[in-house]
Amino acid sequence: MSLEQFAEIAPTEAGIYGDHLRQHLWNLQQHPELAQAFYQVVCSSQPVELESILAFKLHSLGLVHLQGNEVTPRFELYQNYFGHRLMIKT
Repeated sequence: MSLEQFAEIAPTEAGIYGDHLRQHLWNLQQHPELAQAFYQVVCSSQPVELESILAFKLHSLGLVHLQGNEVTPRFELYQNYFGHRLMIKT
């Protein structure tokens, strides 16, 4: 598999990270307020300021980087996967 093919399939259900991504998706679906907050983050091209407790919880899950009072997705993979999946689910 080429790097380009890997990058294309990685943020999908069939990708190597599929189980990991689905576990995070399940966790977010159990907590709609976190899902909505993370959806804001992955859909923004700029850091997003969230309520402190939401930022803390998303950071604790390993989904975001803290940048002062703002957050960004931890990985581009998360932005690609959850931007689509959370849009469908929320």
